[in-house]
Amino acid sequence: MNASERFCNAYTQNRGRTFGLPDTAQQLGWLRQLKDHALESFSAQGVPGPRVENWKYTRLGHIEQLDYNCTEQHSHSTPEIQAADLPICPDSYQLVFIDGNYTPALSSDGSLPDGLILCSLAQGLIQYPSLLSSTLGTITEYKGHPFAALNGMYMADGVFLRVAKGTKIQAPIHCLFYSTVADKAIMNSPRLLLVIEEHAEVTVIEHYLGCNSTVRQLEHQGDSPHLTNSLTEIALGRQARMQHYKLQSEPMTTSHIAGLHVEQQRDSVFCSHNLSLGASLTRNDICIKLADEGAECHLYGAYCIGGKQHVDSHTQIDHLKPSCRSLEQYKGVIQDRARAVFNGMVVVHADAQHSDAQLINKNLLLSSKAEVDTKPELQIYADDVKCSHGATVGQLDPTALFYLQSRGITSEDAQALLITAFIDEILLSIEQPAVRHFLQPSIQAQLHRLISCTPSSQGKE
Repeated sequence: MNASERFCNAYTQNRGRTFGLPDTAQQLGWLRQLKDHALESFSAQGVPGPRVENWKYTRLGHIEQLDYNCTEQHSHSTPEIQAADLPICPDSYQLVFIDGNYTPALSSDGSLPDGLILCSLAQGLIQYPSLLSSTLGTITEYKGHPFAALNGMYMADGVFLRVAKGTKIQAPIHCLFYSTVADKAIMNSPRLLLVIEEHAEVTVIEHYLGCNSTVRQLEHQGDSPHLTNSLTEIALGRQARMQHYKLQSEPMTTSHIAGLHVEQQRDSVFCSHNLSLGASLTRNDICIKLADEGAECHLYGAYCIGGKQHVDSHTQIDHLKPSCRSLEQYKGVIQDRARAVFNGMVVVHADAQHSDAQLINKNLLLSSKAEVDTKPELQIYADDVKCSHGATVGQLDPTALFYLQSRGITSEDAQALLITAFIDEILLSIEQPAVRHFLQPSIQAQLHRLISCTPSSQGKE
């Protein structure tokens, strides 16, 4: 029995269960239909192999081999984890999930302002079923996204956010997903539904980490017994604005597969920063629909990896209506035997005249054994547009290194200056200083680890 069959059989055998959602969810016919539709889609696609074009550079052999426990909540002892031990963004609303389970004792989401609904997905299904039934699962297209369908089957807890019309939320909303050590292969399926109504504004931080992730050794790689399969759906109303930050620094015993699906209405603005630092295998699928005139999105990404890490970033921006604008910039620092994959696609549809789309991917290889496969793409079906795309792959400039060292800077410090300057462009694009100061230490710590493994400027391996 292969992995696809195991996932489907486990769901079918436990169809009457709710996989961590409240028992009242069994009474929601639309939710059962949503899950069964996801099962149908996943059954038709299965776990993708190398013959699937969008997965040809990313092998999932270890996921095929492991028998994940995806029908039971992982038990954990919350007293062992204290709020002071968790990295929390200052002055923010916090929702904390331990091994996929919402943990109120570690969260701080009380005293919410008018116009804001913020709760766990499980609580939202109880208190706001009509709001969820009209939006949950309507933004994501399962075809071509088998792991999104798998999340739809097994979605357990997660986040429900609704910002009412005209409401501007000043404090960031920090959603922290923390994984503990497990003695067996476990799959968590967090689901986030974020609805931003017209003229509303909000900032959300989606944060994934786990035990010992901050002190891991890059050369120590496990068999990835833990699988995080997350899916985030975002609906932006007319003239809504959203800042979305994702920081992934999970331990090396984790595989992280994530989908981000966004639908934007007229004159809305969406800004995303996706920072991939941890996990042995990371796959990010980002799909943006600019569904009405004047919609605008900015996608920034940084992946800093070493050892045998693998990061695969697939993005697609669909310009569906006229006068929409997209800007995408992804940068990567790859050390040792790590491998990065970037596939960025912008599709300008026939009705999307006066579109403006810019796409660039830049990569810095710190080792002769590091590898990157980059493929920026434009598909243009309109004739009055302004579009550009490009990619670069290179190493540290020996002339720049020599110049810095001739000024009395050590070889390691010179490398650190150039590598930090390369990735800082992504960090400096973060508008809110408080959020930047919260995210920056994780990036700097990872860069320090990579720099400490970088060969000298003489090119010795």
